[in-house]
Amino acid sequence: LMIKKIIEFYPSNTIYIYTNEKKTIAPTIQTPEKQSFIKTENLLNHFSNNIYEFLESIDGNSKLDLTEIRTMSKEVLDNNTNNYTSILKSITNSRTIDEYLTRHSVNVAFLSSMLGKWLKLPQKDLTLLTYAAFLHDIGKVKVNQKVLNKPSKLTKLEFEEIKKHSVYSYELVRNIPYLDEAVSLAVLMHHERLDGSGYPLHLKEDRINTFAKIIGIADTFDAMTSDKVYSKKQNPFKVLEIMQHEGIATLDYYYLTTFIKQMLNYYTGEMVKLSDNRICKVVKTDINYISNPLISIDSIFIDLKNEKDLFIIDLAP
Repeated sequence: LMIKKIIEFYPSNTIYIYTNEKKTIAPTIQTPEKQSFIKTENLLNHFSNNIYEFLESIDGNSKLDLTEIRTMSKEVLDNNTNNYTSILKSITNSRTIDEYLTRHSVNVAFLSSMLGKWLKLPQKDLTLLTYAAFLHDIGKVKVNQKVLNKPSKLTKLEFEEIKKHSVYSYELVRNIPYLDEAVSLAVLMHHERLDGSGYPLHLKEDRINTFAKIIGIADTFDAMTSDKVYSKKQNPFKVLEIMQHEGIATLDYYYLTTFIKQMLNYYTGEMVKLSDNRICKVVKTDINYISNPLISIDSIFIDLKNEKDLFIIDLAP
């Protein structure tokens, strides 16, 4: 009973019990939140392994088999909103750089489907959107791997090589029999931006596929909250704030605003780690100061907007 009360009032991933007699730590008791996270992490890792096998099977002479993509897409869409908190925490969880391509595809599929649901897309569109999200980066298997994994700054020519991946992805996807054209167009256009600054076609506004606009938002968020060979991850609050400011001219305003507001709803109540290594709870977020929410530590409320030297560095482990 005491443990349940502690969990209720002081949420944490684990509860440690100290005994006076032996002066040792008793076995860790996992909270329901931790159990849910582990289950979700296992599911997303399983999907990541499936994507790895799918990418390994790609060659220039055979048609892509979407059986596994369809199965995973159904599982993604069957996830209810009660599990979104665990999914979002798993998506931003630190992992090895080598996992980036496969896990990125899985993360973008979940994020895109979530945004699609928040936008109230019809079921058929949600399915096609999730297919496209899983497939959006498969063309990277045809990019020079030394360039793709280069740890230092890319040259202009190397960046042009990287940018070819969306065309490669399109060429692979468009030849899949009986697959709606919207999927291949989304794959082709997921790096297009409303102001024409994107690639490969420099399209603007309404000429960009709807699914591509959604995937572009999900892709940006996951890329910025992940460790890559050329950049370190940032905490999700900071990323959402950057996207809010920098995405005004490049990302669909309604889609982006919906994404940010819904994400903040799920992050409210989450435990985060501060720059002084303390763990605190997010009590309230402010859409105008996303990276500086109201937090609580030991029943003391702190408004990070008023703190110059205190800030969030990540979600709590």
